[in-house]
Amino acid sequence: MIAQNKEDEIKKALKRGTVMIYGAHLTAIELYRYLKKLKKDFEFAGFVVSAMEGNPSELEGERVRDIYSCQAAKDTTVLIAMPEKYHDETEAYARRLGYFSFLRVSLEEMSELKGRELLCSCKKLENPKFNLDRDEYDTSWLNMYDASDLSRQQDHSAKRHYKFPTLYYLDSEAMFREAEKFDFYRDYERVFGCYHNLHALPVYEQPGVFPNAGKIEKILNIYMVFSQWDSAKMVYQKYPSWIYPVQAGSALSEHRANAFLDEAGDTISEKNGIFAEMTAAYWIWKNAKPVKYKGLCHYRRHFVLSEGEIMSLERNGIDVILTTPRYVPGGLKEMFLAETPVKEPVYQHMIKAVEECHIKDKDGFSDYMRECLYCPNNMVAARSEIYDAYCEWVFPILFRMLEIDKATGYDHTQDRHIAYAAELLTSYFFVKNREKYCMAAVDYKFY
Repeated sequence: MIAQNKEDEIKKALKRGTVMIYGAHLTAIELYRYLKKLKKDFEFAGFVVSAMEGNPSELEGERVRDIYSCQAAKDTTVLIAMPEKYHDETEAYARRLGYFSFLRVSLEEMSELKGRELLCSCKKLENPKFNLDRDEYDTSWLNMYDASDLSRQQDHSAKRHYKFPTLYYLDSEAMFREAEKFDFYRDYERVFGCYHNLHALPVYEQPGVFPNAGKIEKILNIYMVFSQWDSAKMVYQKYPSWIYPVQAGSALSEHRANAFLDEAGDTISEKNGIFAEMTAAYWIWKNAKPVKYKGLCHYRRHFVLSEGEIMSLERNGIDVILTTPRYVPGGLKEMFLAETPVKEPVYQHMIKAVEECHIKDKDGFSDYMRECLYCPNNMVAARSEIYDAYCEWVFPILFRMLEIDKATGYDHTQDRHIAYAAELLTSYFFVKNREKYCMAAVDYKFY
């Protein structure tokens, strides 16, 4: 219903006359493609941004301009296409310039619109190798299943599946062409090793009857990362006993929430603007209390875990929990280079840092960047000694990337590019240890 209502609003805007798209990243690109499908010859004033620095000069064959210098008529409908947290500020700026007609399209709304379109297109494919379905936990992705798997398991989430992107730098047709090349089983096994879905494994203990009932936090501690801007929203939230809120970047904030602070102890809290959640990962590595398993989730992204599954981790021989892999049409390198805010130098700095810090991983990591599966969000839960080993491997690379940034004059200090790089480095660490660790995939729930 949300998607349908938004589509109706967009159609009305097109009927009124000229539109411009305020934004120059994925949401804006996908909105433009969506408009073209609704009305091929709609009146378009172009893409606009608040400032050209860090933005492309052209998208989809259309010019990108600074809205201040744009000559569009003031009655043009401004379609604000970007994450919702920027909408108020963006509209206020445009109003000061004289614009008065606005329609906001958030990343989540655009994801729902595009997801609906992809589902319809997939149904029209002849003899597809894969099927797509809605993701009940995160509307910005679809679930991707093997088309030949006709099993009707009661727990749909326990079936083997990957995440299929809605918003993407490739158009739908190109995405489907790439997906037809993907081997649902062999490509996963080659990259990550044996597949385990945590929800499909036995649950040996039932809540309320385990020997350690009420002491589950002695088995697993997951530190939930949030920022000062999220803290007000957390007041009325209740979390399981194994979830521990940790404020990331607290050293940069005047507000201190009632939680763990990543500025306490051995810390890199002051680097949060560029490291994002990885400052909390560092804090967990250096300061978290001893426990069998530990890990990281986000304020808006939580692992989908039951108490029984947690209490059964050791008996099932699970060493590591990772988020359900995302399928990446066209490969990781192309995605990394195409999607903002990541820039070309970041990729080169990442490759160089891997080579300098772990020379034995140089070829392996470059090969991995041609693959099409990764586990997102730097969300990892693992045996404590494994989590520490992961941090010991990844942080020298991240610190070296920062040094290379400074040496080369790359001054994008607030675009979180090192955290984006860390997502792929995190996945690669577990890829290279696929024979050593028993890993299980589990969905995350987006709030």
